[in-house]
Amino acid sequence: MPAVNLSLPERLRSFWRRRYHADAKPAFLELFDPRGCRVLDLGCGGGHNGALLRRAGAREVVGIERDPGAAATAAKRLDRVVQADLATFDFASLGVELFDVVLASDVLEHLVDPEAVLAAAVSRLRPGGLVVASIPNVAHVSTFVWLLLKRWPRRSHGIFDRTHLRFFGRHDMVALLRGAGLEVLRVEPYFTRYRALRLAALLVSLGVFRDYWARQFLLVARKPGPEAAGVPTR
Repeated sequence: MPAVNLSLPERLRSFWRRRYHADAKPAFLELFDPRGCRVLDLGCGGGHNGALLRRAGAREVVGIERDPGAAATAAKRLDRVVQADLATFDFASLGVELFDVVLASDVLEHLVDPEAVLAAAVSRLRPGGLVVASIPNVAHVSTFVWLLLKRWPRRSHGIFDRTHLRFFGRHDMVALLRGAGLEVLRVEPYFTRYRALRLAALLVSLGVFRDYWARQFLLVARKPGPEAAGVPTR
């Protein structure tokens, strides 16, 4: 089969698509202890976050991913992967055993109705279990700069990802989780995985305005119930 010569924009889109599905956040391991946990990974991409949790001791990681290529890659890393669209997925099909943790990493903002999907996922979470989420921060300083320029960029990744359908500030993220009946335990600004850049952002923000320099927020919430001791947070 002859090689297909892609244009530069097509190559760039392909690169960012691969990178997008390969993202992992070691910072999740600072939020909760995955040892012995059964994890449901919403929009698992290539399975890199799930693989991170498995290496840290998670008992089982089940992923749901819409993209066929990413789902096939994730299937090599996770215990089970379902190729499906979260918007129409029947969570009851996952079986009767409940999960200890629901992971929603950079996925809720891509959904038309994240409230409904989150509620359905929480129905598969045991009492005392955790929802761990990362959501882009629309109140980032770059947003104000672009609005002053009377523009809204459309990019292949980040806050201005062209596939984002919903936008959240910190308070909106908390409201989303509380609306699913969860108790929000932690809300942490996330700048970058690189320590030097993270420290630079804190210095520039003087600590006081750090929320406006956070690219995302990492959130931990607990499902109430008789087993409220739940999964240990860190």
